[in-house]
Amino acid sequence: MRLLVVLLFTLISAGCALRPEPAPLLVMPEKPLLQSQRYQIKYETDHAAPKVKSVQLPAHTVSKNQTVTIVADKTSVTDTLYSQISESLVAKQLKVVDEGQADYTLSIHQLDLELIADTEYTLVKPQKPFPLFDDIAAQFPTKQCATMLGQVSMRLTHKKTGDVVWFAKSSIDSASFHREPLIYSFEQQQMIKNELEVASFIHEQNTEQARLERINKNIEIPAYQTISRMTALTKEQGPCNRTEISALTPMMQYYLTSILIDKIKVQ
Repeated sequence: MRLLVVLLFTLISAGCALRPEPAPLLVMPEKPLLQSQRYQIKYETDHAAPKVKSVQLPAHTVSKNQTVTIVADKTSVTDTLYSQISESLVAKQLKVVDEGQADYTLSIHQLDLELIADTEYTLVKPQKPFPLFDDIAAQFPTKQCATMLGQVSMRLTHKKTGDVVWFAKSSIDSASFHREPLIYSFEQQQMIKNELEVASFIHEQNTEQARLERINKNIEIPAYQTISRMTALTKEQGPCNRTEISALTPMMQYYLTSILIDKIKVQ
């Protein structure tokens, strides 16, 4: 019995000694250093000066230190805008008073802001175009932005006689008001396009059967292949959507009212 066990152990040992050693495991190759480059592009549009009409009648002379009361019951004038209009009148050396013994009444008849047709912004070609500029110009030649038209009309009336002394109207669109170009940025990024294929090859070659088959064979691991990818455009400057344009409302109203009041001739 002992002899049989020894003989069996000897046969097993001989079999193990005759079995070839499999090829070593393959490891994933080192990935190449991936690069990225950031670019900026600019879009611009034509701007128009504010439209202003101002007529002052000679029936009464508006003099320094005369008093004015502001009436805005036909419009939605905020407290801030009321204060700004008052400051503009004071800058013209007129005194703002409440209803009572004022010499004049400044009536705000129109204070409107309405959405109109979008404004088209055109891509500006830089002096030294970057390599991807032609591709960008082909894909994104223009940008469309929401646009508001602001309109203000006022009238100055002599209180005792009811005579209209001055009336004026102004308007401007939001693009011409803020005058900012649109600035967008994007990145050109390198990425490996065949990383899954390389990993699959390594996995397949590391099976026991594959390791036995490639004993004394040179196996070439597929090289990594890179491609360039452009990220989406990200806006960095300039109001464009409705929310951003609507945020301009207080400043547009102040601008339009102030340029009108500045037209009042005070002696």
